[in-house]
Amino acid sequence: MRRVHVFRIAHSQHKKIIIRFIFTGMVLEQTEANMRPFHDWKAALAGASDLEQRFDAWVFLNASSVLLSEKTGELLSLDLEEMGMSVAQVEAGLARLAAQWGFDFRLLIESNGLQKFIIFQTERLQAVLESAPYCVMGAQLNYHYPLRAGSFIDELRERWRLHGTIPHEIGVALGYPLDDVFGYMGLLPLSCKGVCGWQVYGCMKESQRRSCAFNNARCQALIFLSQIAGVSAS
Repeated sequence: MRRVHVFRIAHSQHKKIIIRFIFTGMVLEQTEANMRPFHDWKAALAGASDLEQRFDAWVFLNASSVLLSEKTGELLSLDLEEMGMSVAQVEAGLARLAAQWGFDFRLLIESNGLQKFIIFQTERLQAVLESAPYCVMGAQLNYHYPLRAGSFIDELRERWRLHGTIPHEIGVALGYPLDDVFGYMGLLPLSCKGVCGWQVYGCMKESQRRSCAFNNARCQALIFLSQIAGVSAS
């Protein structure tokens, strides 16, 4: 039997959004196990400052596909003025959450008041890098071997800062199938087969499966946050 969850989550001080999601019992059971590491954080959140509550909820929601699902990483952009934080505060907040929730992160670039950073799982990224073809990563993109997760992210950051544009190969660290990333970049002789949140050049079924998993994680994060009184993820 399917369950219907209806809840409210604050969008601004003056607006409320009512969101309805339908999940199978199997998805709920699987996610409940994934949520266990976050229950202590949830219990202690009421004693945190308003700023810490807003920042934590924002990170939890926007990185939910990494925290609650299989996504390798998530590229995030935080409006410093809107959140009321400095770059140093963002870095300290991410370090605190990384220790609690078990992820890695890198600050990438700050531009026009937006701090861009990546949250990722090192083991997942390392596994992806080890499966990436040398003819693309080494011969065409000139990444030094052996590929290591941390040094790959650091090199991405330096290339972004040097050229002023985001390197498309960052998709390797964001959980997208390699065929989709390299096909989009024109580095593999593949044609676009369709779209499922991103352009698909490899197996459509696998890309759709990942897209559903990522979306389900965000929905579960919204449900989780809706159960915390006074906390907004906007």
